[in-house]
Amino acid sequence: MNWTSIRPWVGTVARVVLGGIWIWAAWSKLGNPRGFVQAVRAYDVTPEWMSKAIGYGLPVLEVCIGVLLILGIVTRAAAIVSGLLLFVFLIGLIQASARGLKLECGCFGGGGTTIGSTHYTLDILRDVGLIAVSAYLVIWPITRFSIDEFLARNDQVEMPSAKRMRSEQGQRKYNAMLEARRREAEIRTRYVTLALGLVVVLVSVIGIGVQANRAKIQGDVTATNASVANGVVAGKSNAPVTVDVYEDFQCPICLQFEQSTGQDIAAKIKANQIEARYHTMAFLDSASTGNRYSSRAANAALCASDVSVADFVKYHDVLYGKDSSGQQVQPAEGSHGRSNTQLLDYAKQAGIKGNDLTTFQSCMSGEQHKSLVAAITDKASQRGVSGTPTVMVNGNKLGSVDKASFDAAVAKAAAKASTSPSPSPSGSTSTSTSTPSP
Repeated sequence: MNWTSIRPWVGTVARVVLGGIWIWAAWSKLGNPRGFVQAVRAYDVTPEWMSKAIGYGLPVLEVCIGVLLILGIVTRAAAIVSGLLLFVFLIGLIQASARGLKLECGCFGGGGTTIGSTHYTLDILRDVGLIAVSAYLVIWPITRFSIDEFLARNDQVEMPSAKRMRSEQGQRKYNAMLEARRREAEIRTRYVTLALGLVVVLVSVIGIGVQANRAKIQGDVTATNASVANGVVAGKSNAPVTVDVYEDFQCPICLQFEQSTGQDIAAKIKANQIEARYHTMAFLDSASTGNRYSSRAANAALCASDVSVADFVKYHDVLYGKDSSGQQVQPAEGSHGRSNTQLLDYAKQAGIKGNDLTTFQSCMSGEQHKSLVAAITDKASQRGVSGTPTVMVNGNKLGSVDKASFDAAVAKAAAKASTSPSPSPSGSTSTSTSTPSP
């Protein structure tokens, strides 16, 4: 047995495995188009329109590549596209690692900022290996049990008899037949590749439209004292400094920021030094082992804001504080999130009672603000927020979320505001009785 006979079988294994990996990768992304767009944005290398095109279209393209490889038709062209995509992914991983971004690659769904360890080395090695497999199929595209192999059978020219091959005329005729079949195969391959390429492009374009429609947030995105743009606003609109806090109640670093800076923020709000906008997000549902604690806690906090902004702040403090038994409310990273019964108990601890508590319970258990949480999360992603906590002071993102950096940024913004002409009214929400537009 020699390499020539083994080569098509090796190619068969490579083709099926590579095709299966592409379909597997695509399948895990197709179910959550909005989430995958957020994962693409986290790399911070593409404009918004391109992030959406990649997020909605890439999984469809991956399915097409996988199907072509498994069927074994236009294998060389599919392998070329496969290799190019993997090379782009490789560059993305390398630049993310070089920039110190802590991301899950999103190669098989999920993705985006991670609070755990990164696996860039393994991701890079995997992509390099798959690029090598793609290169193999570019060089040797004809494999067993493939449509390419079936079509290639028509290109075979039967060898004439030894007597005819001994004559010059017989050799010329045979060589002419070989050349004719070769040209026919090239033309056929060209047209088949072009036709299937157009089909792939058309399917991908249609897929972008379908995924974009599926990514639309359905349901009510309004609330009594919260909006998509500003979240829940605490403080007066005439405060000289605006602070945006993007947070996730499952995020342990958010807990650290709240413990170090929460009272400072409250004091500055009371002194009318800042207007704080709390954007309650749901980045870390996967970290709560399946019960979507990030989304449910954010929804519960917005339900508390329906009662009043003051009640939101109290509930917010409880979620980052301790329960009545002295235990930390925020669940440990990677553990099961709190139950709805516990979320209701926290509302009682925050001082919500009577009819307000009944209204809160209905809102919380029915996830009345589920769509609003999704909209706030997506809006934050569009603004370049790829992780929590993210804190902005007058629109400028803090490089470090600690009390010293926060105080310094607020002081600098306040000093600048005191020497600048008075701004026109911002129209931001400042009381518990107003109703912001989404």
